[in-house]
Amino acid sequence: MKKNVRLDMILFFIMSLLFFMSISAFDPFISTFATEIGITPSVVGGIVGVAGLASLFTRLPVGVLSDMLLKRKLFIQVGLCITIICWSIAFLFPSAATLYLGKISDGITGSTWVIYNVMFASFFGVKEAAKAVAILGIASPAGSLIGSTIGGIVANQYGYEYSFIVAVIAAFIALLLSFFVNEKQNEECKVQYDLKILGEQLSDKAIWLIGLLATVSIMVPFGTRDTFTPLVAVALGANPYMISWLSNTHLILYGIATALCAPFFYKKLGIVKTSIIGALLQGITVMFIPYAPNLITLFILQAAAGIAFGMNFTVLTSLSIYEIPYRKQSTRMGIFQSVYAGGMFAGPVIMGVLSEFSSLHVSFFAIGITSILCALFMKITLKKEFTVNIRSEKAIQQK
Repeated sequence: MKKNVRLDMILFFIMSLLFFMSISAFDPFISTFATEIGITPSVVGGIVGVAGLASLFTRLPVGVLSDMLLKRKLFIQVGLCITIICWSIAFLFPSAATLYLGKISDGITGSTWVIYNVMFASFFGVKEAAKAVAILGIASPAGSLIGSTIGGIVANQYGYEYSFIVAVIAAFIALLLSFFVNEKQNEECKVQYDLKILGEQLSDKAIWLIGLLATVSIMVPFGTRDTFTPLVAVALGANPYMISWLSNTHLILYGIATALCAPFFYKKLGIVKTSIIGALLQGITVMFIPYAPNLITLFILQAAAGIAFGMNFTVLTSLSIYEIPYRKQSTRMGIFQSVYAGGMFAGPVIMGVLSEFSSLHVSFFAIGITSILCALFMKITLKKEFTVNIRSEKAIQQK
């Protein structure tokens, strides 16, 4: 690998870490802060979930436009600027409206993750796209871990809203680094984008199936870890720093599970079983969270949920662009991420409504049962219908 390409990879990975810092430094504290300023649980769920709703409508257009215009880095830079502006406003004028604005900006900025995946994969080549996605997948838990840790320290010292500034600074540094990363132009980029690619990918039932499974998978952490688990922690006496480390526990174990997928889980269990076991474990674990008698138990449950999510979601993300030509990857990833963004919206909103009109326990039970049912659905459908998975399993294991 050429030295300049390796440098681009390193800088881009650092940018990816900062990207996740910028959209997650405040996540462990949003629900607590919103509750403190008098916002009801259903509205809190809407605030957290609106990021997913924004992503739902922007990820596919971002993927398609970046394939057409071949200006992927520009989209990343615009996304970072949106984060800087909107969270600065939320810090200066905290209210339900500005928190909605901030989380909408997260959804729009988060849409550029489509491009991060494709740009990073371009440094490896088409044959190693799944490997590249798995490696970059580590940036999600690692960046979120760093962001929430720093955010927790700052929030504990100065107040919850100061975690917004951590996000702004991270986005600004990432924006600066982006000017030093060279966008690799694949040979396929010389060919004009064909809109038939969009129709081809939209008509592929495999990407819709895997996107649906990812939707359920991501509903769980967005509804629990990022929204209502912190409220359980507060009831057990947790301070802002402990809340941040509760989120970090999930992220650390998620990152470890992601890193172990290719070298361990895929070889020992196979790709399909790795995902099924992850979904099953995730569902069972979160149902016990509201019954945790103390913080130690809550941390253990959070750790198990992190492992489960890493096993499940990493498989689904890797398979989404496996053996897909470079020219089609942004479009396909855009479809995949647009579909699962629905879970980022549905998880917090459904749990918020159930918590306000029933109870917190019922909301955790409902989200857990959904994940368990998804595991059963995977067992029935994946090997039978998702033929890409069957073809790729042996290939990935051999690597």
